[in-house]
Amino acid sequence: MRNQSIKTQIINHVLVAMSRYAAQGVLKILEEIIMDEFTKVNMEEITTLPAELKNDIDVQNEYVIKLFLYKKKNLKKGTKEAYLGAIKRLLLAADKALNTMDEMDIHHYLDQYEKRNISSGGQKNQASTVNNERRFLSAFFTWMRKEKLIRDNPVESAEVRKISRKPIDYFSQEEMEKLRDGCKTLRERAVIEFLRSTGARVGEVLEIDRNSIDWITGDILICGEKGDRYRTIYLDKAARHHLKKYFNSRTDRSSGIFVSSKKPYKSLSSCGIRLILKQIAERTEVTCRVYPHKMRKTLGMDLKNKGVDIGTIQEILGHADPAVTAAYYAQSTPNTLRYVRERTAA
Repeated sequence: MRNQSIKTQIINHVLVAMSRYAAQGVLKILEEIIMDEFTKVNMEEITTLPAELKNDIDVQNEYVIKLFLYKKKNLKKGTKEAYLGAIKRLLLAADKALNTMDEMDIHHYLDQYEKRNISSGGQKNQASTVNNERRFLSAFFTWMRKEKLIRDNPVESAEVRKISRKPIDYFSQEEMEKLRDGCKTLRERAVIEFLRSTGARVGEVLEIDRNSIDWITGDILICGEKGDRYRTIYLDKAARHHLKKYFNSRTDRSSGIFVSSKKPYKSLSSCGIRLILKQIAERTEVTCRVYPHKMRKTLGMDLKNKGVDIGTIQEILGHADPAVTAAYYAQSTPNTLRYVRERTAA
């Protein structure tokens, strides 16, 4: 933390200390007042950390995390939890101060994280799972570097695991019909049809207000979960029909799209939506994995199989990078290749 300016250190120490007593709005005003006053004075020397932090790793790490929570108060809850979850797991594996972590600590931790389930009889974490953990750690240490709490991001030297690209995982028409048949409640059917039609990420569904639906066009303007970009998702006639039946059956006043079946009728979490799909699948003969994001992939493949161009699929799914869309939806499906071979066979 010695790389921070003296004034920045003082401001951060004050904000962290006051975070126990003042709301975020008050802290923001306090920060602005201190910064304005500090422009009028010069400072020459100050200790790099408060005295009580020098010899206590836990307290020092707690200080950095509290500072992160204040500085990143506008970060989406899910993203913030992902960063902090990775950092806390790292701290359990390496008993060191965050500002003293080096490349070897990160390499050792990621290797350990990859093999963490083996001792309990499980398998190694997939490369994509390890890469996600690496990404969360890198984002946190990048913030520390920008705040001048550290000179370099120690995660940058850890190579990204190589991932073998598998064929895209999506539901066949037969599997979709089986899932529909497995629905027992209006809510379950509404969840299936909403995810199928919109292709929305589960985190995006949680943020939708039921009053934001245009029932004539089926359009819903949402702020994307990734990149905070606005886009319009679409409910087709079947999805609107089942969603209306579900809404008409509800007696609550919640503005959430999907809510719990009992009082106080809270909006469902992402885990709640995943559980609904799991319960539906258990009643059917569907043997493949069933999860919300697979509905999104299914929409993408349906659009591709109907001849929709990659650029339009990118817009519908809300991918910022066209390479992401192309990586999945530019490839032909086995059915397409089989049809071409049969048609061109001598």
